[in-house]
Amino acid sequence: MKRADRWLRWRPTAWEACLVALILMAGAWSAYLSPYYLDIGQILDSGRQFIIPGLLAFGLLPIVLTGEIDISLASNLAIGAVLLGHLSAAGVSPWLAVPVVLAVCALLGAVNGVLVSWMGLPSLAITLGTMGAYRGLAYVVGLDTGYTDFDDAYLSVGSGYVFGIVPVSLVLFLGVAVVMAFVIHGTVFGRRIFAVGRNSDAARIVGIDVTRLKIVTYAMAGALAGLAALVWIGQYGSARGDNADGSVLFVVTAVVLGGVDINGGRGTVLGVTLALLLLGTLRNGMGLANVGGPVQTVVLGALLLLGVLRPVALRAYHAVRSGAARGKAQAAGT
Repeated sequence: MKRADRWLRWRPTAWEACLVALILMAGAWSAYLSPYYLDIGQILDSGRQFIIPGLLAFGLLPIVLTGEIDISLASNLAIGAVLLGHLSAAGVSPWLAVPVVLAVCALLGAVNGVLVSWMGLPSLAITLGTMGAYRGLAYVVGLDTGYTDFDDAYLSVGSGYVFGIVPVSLVLFLGVAVVMAFVIHGTVFGRRIFAVGRNSDAARIVGIDVTRLKIVTYAMAGALAGLAALVWIGQYGSARGDNADGSVLFVVTAVVLGGVDINGGRGTVLGVTLALLLLGTLRNGMGLANVGGPVQTVVLGALLLLGVLRPVALRAYHAVRSGAARGKAQAAGT
């Protein structure tokens, strides 16, 4: 009953409400640029552009909540895509191929977790190294030509539709969002993630296995990268070593702009989902306005800075307020 009461008392944060307002403003701007923007088919199809980075962002979320980072997820996706290409060429059923790829990608993620948590190495440096190593491995496995002759069963998740209008990948994205929300906010495992992000030393003292927990979060992120690879080959019909190259900026921006503290211990799945909707809407609007790719990258970089600076500014604001309150109390006491 206590858990049910907690869910019933849930209210969105002020930042999540702000993101909703920004999404509506971006949607109004896009509708102003094109009368076809509000067509339901166009909206659902345009939503497909943030599904792949969205799956990677959901994987990155628990890692950042523990106070770590993983910038190798896009390279992990590329390995998953080329493995799917080899398995399709070998005539392996996707019902067998997909679990194999998810396991391989989860293992690659776990390697990051072992290096970071068990060996105590800095996550930024480690995942920067594995980003290059995994990308090179994807080129070696996928060769220069890549693979395009996929069996239709492999493409159905990324290219299929439900009721002829709703992309299957969008349904998958929403399903993953619900599962991640439950895991992060409704389980003991999720509460331990927040505890580690707030103070890993205190978490160890109360009996949390911080090393194993971080390895699991990295493995989860790797598995979601493998799932994103399945969507990728369906949307683009190809598997190459350069798949998803350059997408890390979008992914990190979505997580940080969604209200996740880059230092760990604070953030929500809803916030990340809203940030993805905002970024997707802005990208759609900038495309309608013929805004060039470099300018779009500048916008993403600015939003990333906003997301990083927001919690810093809030902490400074609360510190000033608390200091002023203490000053008033001391003045009143004298």
